[in-house]
Amino acid sequence: MAYSTRPQIWFWTVAIIFLLWNLIGLGFLTTEILAPELLIDTLNQEQLEFYNNRPSWYLFNYGIAVLTALFAAIAVLFKRKMAVLLSLISLLTIFISTAYNLNAGVWDMMNRSDQFFFILVPLLGLLLWVFARNVNSKGWLS
Repeated sequence: MAYSTRPQIWFWTVAIIFLLWNLIGLGFLTTEILAPELLIDTLNQEQLEFYNNRPSWYLFNYGIAVLTALFAAIAVLFKRKMAVLLSLISLLTIFISTAYNLNAGVWDMMNRSDQFFFILVPLLGLLLWVFARNVNSKGWLS
């Protein structure tokens, strides 16, 4: 089946939503790096103990996840094939963080809204990768 190489309006809408979502993620990452006291003030004792005892690689992994997802969203907007690889790298790093958090018992420390986002982040990471692969297969990325 031949596809038009010109993206449809839904492509731009979805791509912009992914960009906005990942800019929010960049805001959270920046806050955690530059102003961790803002985050620490919102944690209870159990969460604070977990936060202070995270391995050194955790924040690095988190940064890779956020930045590669942001660059993937930008690459989609610029219709670049590298979006597929960047979104896959982001998805893998999201899964690493999620697996670590589940293994550490973080789920039990969360309230309902935190649990919602805990599920939403990997889901949107997966959707970004699927979206990039899909539009690449249509020939919309070069």
